[in-house]
Amino acid sequence: MNSLGVIETRGLTAAIQAADAACKAANVEIIGYRKVGSGLVSVCFQGEISAVRTAVDHGIDVVSQKELVIGSLVIARPEPSVITKLLTIKSKKKASAVAEKTQETALETVIETIVEAPKAVADLQAQNIASETKNVTDKAQSSKKEIKPESRKGKK
Repeated sequence: MNSLGVIETRGLTAAIQAADAACKAANVEIIGYRKVGSGLVSVCFQGEISAVRTAVDHGIDVVSQKELVIGSLVIARPEPSVITKLLTIKSKKKASAVAEKTQETALETVIETIVEAPKAVADLQAQNIASETKNVTDKAQSSKKEIKPESRKGKK
C-alpha cells in the first residue's frame, strides 16, 4: 500500500527545490501541492514507506539549510479518502484537465481552419483572377498606343 509524505515550506521556490530533491532521492510520485497561505506551500508525495521516508528526509535536508522548512510528515497507510482529497488540490488531475482543454482548443482551431480554408482558397483565386485580368487589360491598352502622324514642318 502507498504511503503519504508531506513537506511544508516557506515559499514556492523552496517547495520546488524540496520536491526535486525528494523525487531524485527515491522512487516517489508527487501527487500535488497546496499554497496554504502566508507564503506556505505543502508538497505531497506517495510511494512505498521506505521511499517516502527517504524522499522527505532528502527534501528537508535541501531546504533546511536555508531555514525554509515549516514541517513534514510521513503516514505509513493513510486513509484512502485522504489521498483522494489531496488529489483534488493542484495536482495531476487539474493538470490533465488543463491539458484536455488545451487539446480541445487546438482541435477547434484546426476544425475552423479546415472549414474556412476552402473559402479562403476561393477568395485568393478570385483575387488572383482579378489581378491577372487587370494585368492583361493594362498590357492590351499599352500595346494600342496612339501613333501620332508626323507633323510636317514648313509644308502648308
